Amino acid sequence: MSVSTKPTPLQKCRALWAERGWPSRIGIIGLVAMFVLLRWNNFNAPLIRDEGDYAYSGQLLIQGLAPYEHAFVQKPPLVIYSYALSNLLLPDLFWSPRLLAYLFVALATALLGYIARLEFGKGIALPAMWLMTPMVLLPEIEQFPASVEMFMLFPVLATVAIYCHVRRQEHQPQHWYWFAAAFFAVTALLYKYTALPVLAFTFAAWFIEIQQKAVNKGSILRCLAFGFAGGVVAAAIEVGYFFVHDGGARLWESTVLFNRYYLASGPFGLTCLIIRLKIFWSYWWILFFIPWTGWLLRNRRIWFWLGMLLCAFLATGMSIYGQYYIILMPFWALLSAMGIRALTAQLDQWTKLSVWLGSLLVTVVLILLIRSDIPWLLCKPERFTELKMGTYPFLGSRLVANQVSQLSTPDDFVFVAGSEPQILYYARRFSPTRFSTLYPLMIPSPAARRYQAEAIQDLQKHPPALIVFVKGSDSWARHAATPPDFLNFLGDFISQNYQLIGSYLNNGEKSHRTSTNDVLAVSDILLYERNNRRKVQ
Repeated sequence: MSVSTKPTPLQKCRALWAERGWPSRIGIIGLVAMFVLLRWNNFNAPLIRDEGDYAYSGQLLIQGLAPYEHAFVQKPPLVIYSYALSNLLLPDLFWSPRLLAYLFVALATALLGYIARLEFGKGIALPAMWLMTPMVLLPEIEQFPASVEMFMLFPVLATVAIYCHVRRQEHQPQHWYWFAAAFFAVTALLYKYTALPVLAFTFAAWFIEIQQKAVNKGSILRCLAFGFAGGVVAAAIEVGYFFVHDGGARLWESTVLFNRYYLASGPFGLTCLIIRLKIFWSYWWILFFIPWTGWLLRNRRIWFWLGMLLCAFLATGMSIYGQYYIILMPFWALLSAMGIRALTAQLDQWTKLSVWLGSLLVTVVLILLIRSDIPWLLCKPERFTELKMGTYPFLGSRLVANQVSQLSTPDDFVFVAGSEPQILYYARRFSPTRFSTLYPLMIPSPAARRYQAEAIQDLQKHPPALIVFVKGSDSWARHAATPPDFLNFLGDFISQNYQLIGSYLNNGEKSHRTSTNDVLAVSDILLYERNNRRKVQ
């Protein structure tokens, strides 16, 4: 009697690899190589302030302190969990969140290939994955940090992939798929709420389809019930801690209420969208044409994917910031791959060389996409960092943080006068106020004066051992209508209670350790110590 054994996942992978021809194998190897090459000189670049914000919040969470109560974070909690997880796994690598973000992007890229194969058959998956790989980083490798959008891509595409899988399963019950899809959808939203248009469009299309196919209303209601349950389970797991802690009040305040004021502060709107589209046009003009050739396929599903692209545009909020456009890239890449496939099929009618034509067209489009990335790929890591970050205090943050950690103890409070929480993260120190970034105090809003008063009270109640003063205007985001209360207080507070002990430049060099007017004029970051602190110690 023979005993049959199921193949292991590794055996399945080997079997799938063996089934592929050499063109596909080369395509996959090349895809992995390009993924690595686009990141080889930037994976360990200094953290930018958004990364510092999430890393500091993750550090608080690891210490048992609730973010939102001890740090004013504008994003939902899953990015904090992701940074905390990477810090727990690799605590000695400040850039460990980027490794986790790369894993999420790699999974999202694989899901896009799976979606393309399900929706349009062979010949679409690899081109879509190849195109998405550089597109996620935007022209000139602009988006190399571990942004929220990088993490969010995976649960968004997981939701879409479940829908695309189920619509091909005519006779299987769908309710458990609804549960899984809703779980991933809520997870995506708890990375960033802006994913809502894409997710809502997916579920709307899915609901219409099951209405058309369902034989009874009971099956529809079962799907909806399971979907609701999946969303509730995800929310309970992912935000339950904050609801148990304070009813979710602080989370709601910073991720919903304050973001309404932030949206009105200027970096969003039609003008910002036009600026971004001009940037894409100047580097990726081919992508404004090639997707339209997909109509030659005469496939009705193109309408769905055009709708997804439109919803992804809505999800950008018409922002000036590049990371908001990452959610566009999978759908733009898929439509472009469809266009290449359609153009190849049309040309094949004359040449009968479709395999070579398809590869040639993908190669041409890729070259046009990455031509702006090539100069950056040739940079040494130090040069890449210098060119990308030379005008920001990100390079100097590590030097200042080293000084802070040497001059203070883990029990000492350190206040960063600016919006550079990466300094607190590097130094493993904590702020005396939840405003580890000062944007909420500076952006004009009905809450600005209240936030300023709270920060003033915190500093008076817990005078920090050290104050890091960042001079750059981008670190403060002051507006003409910014209330002056905090700035007036801070100037007097420092002059009466602190002495200058160090000054630094943005490029990471120490400027001087005296307080001459010339040094103050050229320095970018100033370090102050509380008077008589060492004598007391």
